[in-house]
Amino acid sequence: MRNHFDRFHSEHWGILEVMITDHSPIDLNRLCITSRDDAHHFVLNYGYDLDQPEEAAEVEQIRKDALRFIQTYFLDTLVPEYRPMWFPQAVQNAAVIDLLLLASANPRGQLQKWACAVLRVMHTISHAVTDLSTHFFSDIQKQILTPYYKNIHHINEGLFLGKDPSFRIPLVDFEVKAGKERDSSILKLLHKPENVAADIFDQIGVRFVTKDRLDAILVLHYLRENHIVPFPNVKPSRSVNTLIHIEKFRRTFRELYKNYRQGQIEKKELEDFLRHSAQFRDVLTDRQVHQLFNRNPYTSRQYRSMQFTVRQLVRINNPLYPYKQQLADENEGHPAAHARIQNARPYYRFYFPYEVQIVDVKTHQNNISGAASHEVYKHRQLVSARERVLGTLLKPAEHPAASLQSWQEESELV
Repeated sequence: MRNHFDRFHSEHWGILEVMITDHSPIDLNRLCITSRDDAHHFVLNYGYDLDQPEEAAEVEQIRKDALRFIQTYFLDTLVPEYRPMWFPQAVQNAAVIDLLLLASANPRGQLQKWACAVLRVMHTISHAVTDLSTHFFSDIQKQILTPYYKNIHHINEGLFLGKDPSFRIPLVDFEVKAGKERDSSILKLLHKPENVAADIFDQIGVRFVTKDRLDAILVLHYLRENHIVPFPNVKPSRSVNTLIHIEKFRRTFRELYKNYRQGQIEKKELEDFLRHSAQFRDVLTDRQVHQLFNRNPYTSRQYRSMQFTVRQLVRINNPLYPYKQQLADENEGHPAAHARIQNARPYYRFYFPYEVQIVDVKTHQNNISGAASHEVYKHRQLVSARERVLGTLLKPAEHPAASLQSWQEESELV
C-alpha cells in the first residue's frame, strides 16, 4: 500500500518547484497526468469545462492556433543551421486530453516532446485570448490617449507639445502604438518567465521624439505639470533611463542657474550650454547597463531612451446597467439575485498599463537602425521563444544537406 512518503520519490518535483520558486511552467519537460479522467480534471481546474460544447470548441480552436503558430514562426523560419523539422501526424491529430497524456510519457520520446511544445503554446494563447481588457480595448485606448492628443498641436507647420508660447516644446514626431497583434503578444509572452498576458505593458504606448535631449527633459516636466501622467501610478520596476545622466545634469543646471540669477550669464548662454552639454553623453557604467538591460536581454545595449509604464485608472460602462430595472423586476421573486441587480454599478473601474517613451531625434535614428532596431529585437525574441518551446527537439544540422526523410522517421518514434 502506498503511503504519503512514497510521494517523495516522485519524478515530478519540477512541478512543485514551479509552485514555490521562480520557475515557469513553460519550462517543464514533463507533466504528471495519469489517466484520461485525471486529464479531464486538470483541464476543468485550469478553467475549461470540456463537457460544455462552447468551451470545448474554444479549447480546440486554441489547439489549432498553437499548431499554426509553431509551424509559422518556429518551423517555416528555421535556418539551415538546424536539422529540418515538422509535426508528427500523431501530435497534430491529438486532442487536448491526448496531448496531456502524451506530455506525461517518457520525456525522451519524440512525441512526448512535441506534445509539450504544443501545450506550451496553447497555455500562452489561452492567456492572450482570455484577457478581459481585450473586450473593452477601444474604450481603454480612447481614455488613455485623449489627454495626449489634446496637448499635441500643429502651429505654423510645426509640431508642439503644449499650446502656450511660454511653455510649449517643439517635437520632431509624436508616435502612438495602439494595440498589439495577437501573434506578436504570444511571441512576447513565450519569452517572458511569468508567461501571462497581464505582463504585457506596451499594448498601448506613446513616443515623443524631440530635437535634443534638453527638450526630452522638458517633455517629462510638461507631462508632470499638466497631470497627463499620474506619477503615483508609475510602475517603478518598469522605469528605464539610458538617455541622460539626470543627477549630473541637475548638479550642472543648479550651478549655472545660480549664475544666471546673479546676472553672470545670459538666459541664451544658459540654454545653449545645457543643449550642448557633455552631461547629455552616454555615461552608463557597465554595472548600470547590466542592471537596466538584464530585465529584457533581447533589447540591444545600444538602445537609448527615457521610458516608463503608467497604470491608468479607466472607466468602462456596464453594458447591462440600462436594463437594470427590467432585470430587477424579472428577478423580484429571487431575493439574492434581485439584491445583486439593484446594487449594480453603472460602470467598472480598473487599472490598465501603458508605456511612455521620450527620446531625441538623433538617438531615435540610432534606435531604429543597426543592432538596436526593432527588427533585430524581434529576431532575438523569435530565436529565444523557438528554443524555449521546442527545447531538445532542435538539433544542429550535422551536414547542410541532412536527410529530411531520416529526420521524419526519427520524429515518428515514441
